[in-house]
Amino acid sequence: MTSVVPSGIDEVTAAWLSEALPGTVTAARAERIAEDTGFSALLYRLQLTGTDVPETVIVKLPAESEARGGMALLGGYRREFDFYRHIAAAAPLSVPACHAALISGDDFVLVLEDLRDWENADHLAGLSLPRARAALNALASLHAWSETDAEEASLQRFPVIDDALTRDLFLPAFTPGWQLYLDKTGQPVPDQVARFAERFGDLAPQALTALTERAMLLHGDIRADNMFFRDDALKIVDFQLAVRGAGAADIAYLVSQGLPTEVRRGKDRDLVHEYVGYLKSHGVNDYSFEQAWRHYRLGVALLMYMPVVALLTWDIVPDRSRRLCVTLIDRAVAAIEDTGALEEFR
Repeated sequence: MTSVVPSGIDEVTAAWLSEALPGTVTAARAERIAEDTGFSALLYRLQLTGTDVPETVIVKLPAESEARGGMALLGGYRREFDFYRHIAAAAPLSVPACHAALISGDDFVLVLEDLRDWENADHLAGLSLPRARAALNALASLHAWSETDAEEASLQRFPVIDDALTRDLFLPAFTPGWQLYLDKTGQPVPDQVARFAERFGDLAPQALTALTERAMLLHGDIRADNMFFRDDALKIVDFQLAVRGAGAADIAYLVSQGLPTEVRRGKDRDLVHEYVGYLKSHGVNDYSFEQAWRHYRLGVALLMYMPVVALLTWDIVPDRSRRLCVTLIDRAVAAIEDTGALEEFR
């Protein structure tokens, strides 16, 4: 296994791959992929020639844009490295096979199984209910495992959901992002949601505090673009925002922003009930529906900040990313009103 971390795709040579993979690579041809969805990293599909090597692999490298600095600040590349090095092999969550994971300073590389024969879901289009339920079960398996079987030392590599960076960086950034949203959306904002947004920096810490009442390992960015389906099977990717906290926060983000409003509306409570049932089937019996529902509603309101803050990159991201941010906030606003989420704030 090589210990050399390439600083760019030109350094991912046949010789380097031969040390990183079990077989021998005699030639490798790289093609950039996911340019309109992957902003925080560079993704390449490599066609390999050689002995005892896969036909293709995916190579993930740090972004070249401003996002690289943001990911370094968040520790995002370190989190994903730690997930594949210390979590993936033991956790029940289905993820791409990892052939190599290396990090050195700000340089980082993953060599992963290519899921080209799987269907990558589309976050802009949103998930269907059957696919959302598959994700609920997958997340419940990860959350439960992290409470019942995981090594504490491995979990401690990931920050809690209520960390100083979120409070000091993201919450203050909400206000300019929200103003940009109001300029871009075509949807009316209910008065109570507008008032909540005006006081977001004061109210959001209540949710952050509550969502640390559990210490489950969360995906942290569980959106459709990070899901690959084949028949009834699901594989999940992208663990750069993995955190520890209440499992229903993952569910809130998945359901409130990942499902089109017309698909989600009227089904929030049922989906949280299903999630709690999945947890019980995986051995966690002390996370009641009442607690999960409270965490869910707090998460629906709090996690609106993710697309709101992301909207501040408007001038440097592709058009799809712009449309996606506005759509996700539209969905979150509707979910906040539909679920009565603001009743949880005092």
